[in-house]
Amino acid sequence: MNQSSSGQALPKALGVLLCYNDAEMLSEAIDWLLLNRHDVIALDHGSDDGTAAVLDKYRHRLVERIFLPRDFDFYKLYETMSRHLMSQYIARYDWISWPDQDELLEGPDRSKSYYDHLVDVFNSPYDWIQFNNQNFWFTDEDDARIALPTQRIRHYSIVPDCAPRIRSWRASSTNVRWFNHNPPEGKPVPVRFNLRHYPMRSAEQAAKRLDKDRADLRRGNANFHYENMKKNRNILHIDASQLHFDDGKSELSVEPKFNWRDVYGNGAVPE
Repeated sequence: MNQSSSGQALPKALGVLLCYNDAEMLSEAIDWLLLNRHDVIALDHGSDDGTAAVLDKYRHRLVERIFLPRDFDFYKLYETMSRHLMSQYIARYDWISWPDQDELLEGPDRSKSYYDHLVDVFNSPYDWIQFNNQNFWFTDEDDARIALPTQRIRHYSIVPDCAPRIRSWRASSTNVRWFNHNPPEGKPVPVRFNLRHYPMRSAEQAAKRLDKDRADLRRGNANFHYENMKKNRNILHIDASQLHFDDGKSELSVEPKFNWRDVYGNGAVPE
């Protein structure tokens, strides 16, 4: 294991991505992990958009690429990947970061990179990190000429009552994951980090997500919110004035400005 100039141990980190029809976001998701000194493993769950082409582009940067057909049970994906990590990777890595494909992980502040914040945690007594869900959403103020979602979509508000977003932990703390909401082994970092979540990136992409990519996904109260949005689509259009603006430099606000229950509905909390 390498050490920093200050004597801190530098963890060997692995990033995990489960991919399905978010091709426009995938390059940014991979680049972000690579920029933050993570090797990357990608599982493609039967994508039929441009995901395969993006993964082809990064084929020399991925430590592993897995394909499972779309008829493989979505609710078994996390368990399957967890067991694969435990059998093949946790002895080779010090740290695991496992964002959703439409999320970019940050530290608790923007004073340094996500990886540099991980170094501090790795050299602490703590074992896993929970993230604030900073929900970024398309608005009429987005510049459609900008192709990259994270450059185009700048308006957001925290979702304070979503299911716990536990996206990062010591490799040795890995257990069977349930949508990365359940605690890994060990002790949590007492400060929450942030993640930038880009679930709805345009009106067209939102419609495709509801009508195809996330259609019929509900099981019990899990993923109920897609049905709620599908029944009342006018709620998807949020005015930019109702959200915070991210200039890419200032700290992300943890003050709720928008009530996401108006979009997701009530009942179970959204995935």
